[in-house]
Amino acid sequence: MMEKSGSPAWAERIRDGRRQRGWSQKQLASQLFKAAGEEIALPEFESVVRRIKDHEAGNSRPKDPYPLLYCRVFGMDEAVLFDADDSPAASPSMSRDAIEHAAWIEQSNVGDSTVAMIDETRYHLAERHTLTPPEPMLAEVLRLHRQVTALLRGGKQRLRQTRELFRIDADLLAHTCILLGDLYDDESAVVHGRTAVLSAQEAGASEAAALSAQARTERWRRRYAASADAARRGYQCSPATPLRVLLASQEANAASLLGDFTRAREALQRAEETAESVADDSGVTPWSCPPSRRALYALSVALQARDPVAALQAATAADDAWANGAPWVAGTWAQVRFGAGIAYVMMGDLDAAAEQVTPAMSLPPEHRLSTITNYLVRMDAQLAAPRFRGSDIVTTLREQISMFNSARALPATAGENG
Repeated sequence: MMEKSGSPAWAERIRDGRRQRGWSQKQLASQLFKAAGEEIALPEFESVVRRIKDHEAGNSRPKDPYPLLYCRVFGMDEAVLFDADDSPAASPSMSRDAIEHAAWIEQSNVGDSTVAMIDETRYHLAERHTLTPPEPMLAEVLRLHRQVTALLRGGKQRLRQTRELFRIDADLLAHTCILLGDLYDDESAVVHGRTAVLSAQEAGASEAAALSAQARTERWRRRYAASADAARRGYQCSPATPLRVLLASQEANAASLLGDFTRAREALQRAEETAESVADDSGVTPWSCPPSRRALYALSVALQARDPVAALQAATAADDAWANGAPWVAGTWAQVRFGAGIAYVMMGDLDAAAEQVTPAMSLPPEHRLSTITNYLVRMDAQLAAPRFRGSDIVTTLREQISMFNSARALPATAGENG
């Protein structure tokens, strides 16, 4: 079909956009089908090619869904592609140069709406963190991470889109770090945590979530000084959100494991003061720190200080928080029960210890994370003390602990999560 002289500016822009990319009209049709995906139905291929010929010739102005698809393929806004008129004061070549430069600036392999949908998916995954077993959650988080990295590596985005994708991926990698730690894969967790920091730096975003994940992993690796320092750095760079409360609590926990109870108590106090000045979130994400979770950290510090009375007071505070409407999380509840059980063992009250831990022994295996089973490892070590030999309650408790921890959560595809 011959091109009309004096065809509409939008027809020339479609034709120029195709030619700049070295595409034939059939290749442009293939690109339109890719842009349509499964959400937009197009007629048969040859019909789409005929539409392109008509559009480029200016015979008919594109109708839905073609304007949207052309904009996706060329990376241009609809107002630029279809509504902009050449200024009469400028020559056609000058206008074409400006249009070509605008098209180059706006070329992207991802639209803003797609970036927003990816971020919304990341947000919903975080909101489901405590409701979903770690193995299927890890699979979903890694799937989204791979989609993001494919976009980052697969083509050109606008600078702000690239930064946004790196920010999203930093959170996904931090979430992955936590899940891998829950599944006892600390080596892989370390790698993902470090990469989360790099992604946050590349985005120019806060590293707080990545540092929180690192602090958690370093604690389980028994690198307590590194854990406390990572949490402190995260606290210093975190905005005023529940994550900042969590980071102070994490510093307290790691400091207590180092035996630095002055630092631990100061960090706990900082967590409480920070909590008074930040808005509450859902209380169920990896970065949440509602009153019940803060009480758990206080319980942990008290146990390290060998202060069973303070530990039981913290357990009561957690129970009171749940009674007053704080979000109930099974993992936090189990840790509080086992922590209270340890406190009673310290006091020699085995009946009370059994009363605390028995309800939590029914926690489903897929939720028996490292953060939970480690409490029982500690309790078992205390029950093995000579003073408890010959106790039927101790025998029963140790059997329950062995059965509980032997059915712990483990990834079905260990070593394939990177």
